[in-house]
Amino acid sequence: MPCDPDKPQQSLLRLKDWFVADALPLWVAQSYDYDHGGFFEALNFDGTPAAGLTRRVRVQSRQIYVFTQVGLHGWHDDAEALAARGFDYLLDTACPDEGARGCVHTLSPEGNIIDDRRDLYDQAFLLLACASRWKAARDKRAINLAERVIGFLDHELASPFGGWAEDDKETLPRRQNPHMHLFEAFTALYEATGNKRYIDYAGKTLELMRSVFFDSKSGVIREFFDDEMKFLERRSAVQPGHMFEWVWLLKKYERHTQANLANQRRVLLRRGAELGEDSNFYGFIGNEITIAANTARTDKRLWPQTEYIKACLTEAADGDAEAGQRAAQLINDLFKTYLKTSTPGLWIDEYDKSGAAIAPHVPASILYHIFEAVVEAVNSTNTMDAS
Repeated sequence: MPCDPDKPQQSLLRLKDWFVADALPLWVAQSYDYDHGGFFEALNFDGTPAAGLTRRVRVQSRQIYVFTQVGLHGWHDDAEALAARGFDYLLDTACPDEGARGCVHTLSPEGNIIDDRRDLYDQAFLLLACASRWKAARDKRAINLAERVIGFLDHELASPFGGWAEDDKETLPRRQNPHMHLFEAFTALYEATGNKRYIDYAGKTLELMRSVFFDSKSGVIREFFDDEMKFLERRSAVQPGHMFEWVWLLKKYERHTQANLANQRRVLLRRGAELGEDSNFYGFIGNEITIAANTARTDKRLWPQTEYIKACLTEAADGDAEAGQRAAQLINDLFKTYLKTSTPGLWIDEYDKSGAAIAPHVPASILYHIFEAVVEAVNSTNTMDAS
């Protein structure tokens, strides 16, 4: 279905229809390991599980979040039960001592701990999973675990220079990315509970973004820092996909506070598009961009495209009609590329700079990004209908 410039709703609904009719039935049926427990790390391009892959705990948390939210939306009858099963598995295998120090980093396919580091990025998605389980099922284990995780972060990973350490192994460099997802998780915990303490945590993380991560001179989000949260010039590449994620997250935060972050949102969307778009390949966004050179023609994963869609729809809701049209066109172009697979409901995760598909399998981690883009598309469609 081509994009009618006068009816971008058609493209937005096309994405939702594909997700509900094609993606969800496949992923509900194939993504869970009923022999050993837990979600598979990836599927093959025929829809079968990719066997033998180490399982990142962050992916377990993401899948719990997605299927919980799918159940709340009423998009698949079996999604809630699958999320509950996955949460039981997560607690049993990845959160020793009832999560007193959060979750470990990786598991074997059999559910044994491979890497017991406490990675900040992993804890962020564990908190997001907890928020969703509390919202959907009022599972006391979820909110109790969230409190233990936050306590662990504050007592063991908190840095005197701001934010939290990368992990409990003193790994460097420090990154903005885990903090961005903590901002997301704290906001989600507030949405699920109404507890002001969580939105206060989000506010503290936002201040770190505005004072440290955001480079107002160049209008970009900086990614890598030393132990004292000083920007590493030698790691100067930016990731426009993260800039777009911040656009969407800032708007979510605004809905719960008195903050007005519209100017910063506009800057991040504009600069991300300027730096990231590859005009030779549908205007899709490169993974990492060097500001001083035209490097947009580089490898391109799917997730920066979904984040670009979300950011455009966020700004379209604030009256930017051009951004809404851009989102609709991006969705149509996804169906020519990333979503054009022989097995409906799967995706190609990455293209190289020449436009050749290079993904070896279909990573489960991307379901989270696609789901959020679908939700934003549905919300935008409802807004357009109301107007």
